[in-house]
Amino acid sequence: MWRRRNVFLFEGKFENPSRIVQAALQSTKDFKEANDRVKVDLTIGRPTGLTTWRPPPLNIYKANWDASVDRVHSRMGVGVVIRNWEGRVTATLRSSRCIFPDAKLAEAMVALRAILLCKQIGISRVMLEGDALNVVKDINSEAKDWSSVGLIIQDIKAELQNLEYGSVDYISRNSNCMAHCLAKDALKLSQESITMEGIPLCIQHLLN
Repeated sequence: MWRRRNVFLFEGKFENPSRIVQAALQSTKDFKEANDRVKVDLTIGRPTGLTTWRPPPLNIYKANWDASVDRVHSRMGVGVVIRNWEGRVTATLRSSRCIFPDAKLAEAMVALRAILLCKQIGISRVMLEGDALNVVKDINSEAKDWSSVGLIIQDIKAELQNLEYGSVDYISRNSNCMAHCLAKDALKLSQESITMEGIPLCIQHLLN
């Protein structure tokens, strides 16, 4: 409308109102299509969650743990991988145990085993990560729980206090795939396997 007025005043021309309405509708359509294209472009490649493992700060190790439960045979696979601040694998642990098939109990037991492994090989500054959110929340909670899982959680808290530095964080399964593969492979073993040099075959493809 203001353009039509200015054209009439400064150029002495008068535009048909129907043409103005048509042009306005076309401009609105063009603006909407352009805006939609911008929205699509902004969403392309946007991450949906943490999918990449990140190394810990300098002079701190990171221990990722996971449990795999075989409900048919009432067995639990234990998987722990410890890496340094450069991302290099320092140690791995695979173990299989007979246990009542309770996922939370299994995850808590593996978290405790991960801390004990760190102490066993002389690591006192460690960040622990697991994909069992309920276990991670319980460890970081001040609430008391006297169930079988709660007693293990209390042991974990006590062990953490004895470390020079210790923390427990949740990560997605995609970020914890190395510990998960170790836990799945552990179900095949009859004895505990701790590797300090070399990489177990079941996780070698994840290092490439």
